[in-house]
Amino acid sequence: MITATNIAFTLLIKIKGRQREFNFRKRSDANYDTDTNDELGNRYIFRMEKAEGTWKINGRALPEWLLENEALISEALEKNG
Repeated sequence: MITATNIAFTLLIKIKGRQREFNFRKRSDANYDTDTNDELGNRYIFRMEKAEGTWKINGRALPEWLLENEALISEALEKNG
């Protein structure tokens, strides 16, 4: 019998002086579904995909603060994922 393993974890990443909570859920293709929110409670859902050895953000209508800090998110995911 084959059972699916659900891997999910949360990381706190400091961006622009604030601790932000990022929730990661591993997909069967080894990428991650990710979500976070801003200070107004708006939730942003996107995918972290590994391309050329680096994690990249793949999503629509994401705020600049998130896209500008792709390297920080990638680094945290690489260390903890």
